[in-house]
Amino acid sequence: MTPLPCPCGSKLPFDTCCGPYLSGARFAPTPEALMRSRYVAFFNNDLDYLKKTWHPETFPEDLGSEEPSNWVGLDILAAEEDGEEGEVEFKARLIFQNKLEVLHEISYFDKIDGAWLYHSGDFENDGKPEKISKSAVCPCGSGKQFGNCHFER
Repeated sequence: MTPLPCPCGSKLPFDTCCGPYLSGARFAPTPEALMRSRYVAFFNNDLDYLKKTWHPETFPEDLGSEEPSNWVGLDILAAEEDGEEGEVEFKARLIFQNKLEVLHEISYFDKIDGAWLYHSGDFENDGKPEKISKSAVCPCGSGKQFGNCHFER
């Protein structure tokens, strides 16, 4: 049986990619690894992991089950770290009300007691959500028509 690919887009099996971080077996070793694992946590609506990896100075008290969970892709555009600080620029795709939304953000991370934590981010979005035709190829990468994949009735 082929192992499930990690939703973070790395093309690695989940169990050897983000799985150990989400399970608590290991800390993410880089800001990019933490960003990927946090994307998977949003993908799975794993609020506990998001809370655990959020810097206490910036943790939002209203983080809850209303968080969007229909994420369909992550692209890392740039990642760097300098000592105990790091940043990752990414685009994450989300389907909401049959429209494709792209979250473009530069995220900032701090390393505290050996663990990278998400501190804050700057949104770089410049577009509006795009309506997806039912006959278009689904943006999730499945190759299926949107109407037979992520379309919300």
